Amino acid sequence: MIPIGTDYRRRTTPWVNYGIIAVNVILYLLGCNANSAEHMAQISGYMLEPDLPRLSQFFTCMFLHADLWHLLGNMVFLWVFGNAVNDKLGHVSYLAFYLAGGVLAGVGYLLLSGNAPVLGASGAIAGVAGAFLVLLPRTRISVIFLLGWYPLPAQLSSLIFVAIHFGFDLIMTVGVMTGPGAGGVAYAAHATGYLYGGLIAAGLLVSHLMPRDAYDLLNIIRHRRRRAAFQRMAIRGYDPYAVPRRMRTDTREAPAVVRTLQVGSDEHAPDSVGAPLRQRIAKAYTRHDLDTAAEAYRQLQAEHPQAVLPRQQQLDIANQLMAREHYAAAADAYEKFLASYQDYPYIADIHLMLGLLYARYLGEPAQAEPLLAQALDALADPRKRSLAEASLAQARRDKGC
Repeated sequence: MIPIGTDYRRRTTPWVNYGIIAVNVILYLLGCNANSAEHMAQISGYMLEPDLPRLSQFFTCMFLHADLWHLLGNMVFLWVFGNAVNDKLGHVSYLAFYLAGGVLAGVGYLLLSGNAPVLGASGAIAGVAGAFLVLLPRTRISVIFLLGWYPLPAQLSSLIFVAIHFGFDLIMTVGVMTGPGAGGVAYAAHATGYLYGGLIAAGLLVSHLMPRDAYDLLNIIRHRRRRAAFQRMAIRGYDPYAVPRRMRTDTREAPAVVRTLQVGSDEHAPDSVGAPLRQRIAKAYTRHDLDTAAEAYRQLQAEHPQAVLPRQQQLDIANQLMAREHYAAAADAYEKFLASYQDYPYIADIHLMLGLLYARYLGEPAQAEPLLAQALDALADPRKRSLAEASLAQARRDKGC
């Protein structure tokens, strides 16, 4: 299972990752490899020796490779995962992260299974892959499955791809600790690298040293826990749309005026436009089936591009399109919401979301800049303001380019 690319859209050029790859390739071409007994003798002092390790060897060993296939395999993984992580962390932080990952992978190898000299960048690269998993779990990875000599292309989420590799390395590490050997592969270094990369990335997100993303692994876990809690409440009979008992039975106060919103009743969304599709949207929305409602909304837009739904439906379906990664359709839905519901009390959040869509996913910094500026003027939440400031600065840099 060989990765060949991802659908992550970089904002910067990952020069540090390019440099690391270049150093590995140049050293190999200069003879710093284990391809022959002569070359092996030349690099013996630079490999990580388990019997008497020197501090320098923890760094030098991660730039050496046994043979051409060892080099190519590692550099392909580093290209696929390292470019994105370099983009997310920045150049200096990425270099420090990469080197520390290689060092800690070497420590893990010595502690868990070190019984022979080791060389290679795979421990550091595993750290990069672990960080990629936490930061970009929903990114699609293009892979090639080799069935014999027959290549079979496919796509997997990074969550599945990295989890498979980490699980395999963890199983093999346990096998080495309890069994005869590893067949010349430092699985313990790989497993240590994955743990290091995942924990460091999670720590950066939790401490807000890195901007949070709606689709990072921690947010996905949090949202799934919320959905599970809601499902448990629903199973027990909770209905969020039910009128509270106090409103039905308390006659000591003036009766509240309850307005029922009918499909198409909003002044911005007359039901004479696309009535059958509006009914499908309404039925799916009532069942809380937002996937079906969003698909029907896209059909409505194809037939009636100016159609707008009632306020909450329009907002929820725009959010659903965003969650399903239909970014262009989501941006259009948010635009229609802004044009139709300027009195929405949290309009700054919509400006922020739409600005992020244009800046991060649609590659349109000129469209993003005024929206992010409007959001920044109105937002009070410090985390949202920080996100808007960082995104606005990046959009202006991208626009300048």
